[in-house]
Amino acid sequence: PQQINLSSWLTGITNSFYERAQSREQAIEIDLPATLTPIVSDQASLERVFAELLTNACKYTPPGETLSIAAIANSEDQVLATIANTGVEIPAAELPRIFDKFYRVPSSDPWKQGGTGLGLALVQKLLVHIGGDIQVTSDRSGTAFKITLPLDMTLAV
Repeated sequence: PQQINLSSWLTGITNSFYERAQSREQAIEIDLPATLTPIVSDQASLERVFAELLTNACKYTPPGETLSIAAIANSEDQVLATIANTGVEIPAAELPRIFDKFYRVPSSDPWKQGGTGLGLALVQKLLVHIGGDIQVTSDRSGTAFKITLPLDMTLAV
């Protein structure tokens, strides 16, 4: 575990997705306060989590829609990070299964890019490993993955 300044670190990761988003006519919005408390966590695991979620957001967001990433301190010992996209809804009946290994929502890949269905299962496992959690909400306006992270994983696990 190491100390991570989430605001600058997440901005750096998100910046690496701008070219992909632009090529798909998507916008990216970042709302990360500079005053966000640093966390102590496994940076490699967090990088995999956020890269997977941003990859999926780019993959499933229609042209002309928006991807957003935000984070806030939601308590004295946790940070809430949200990766959301507009213009796509995961059907309510599919939500309970999206973290299952090898599961893919039927007919949700507009570019027919394929995939193994392991990404979200890995995200969930990595977050449990560092003492975090992930929830998803989805409706006609879009989909949001909400990640709860402990400020110090060495105290949370």
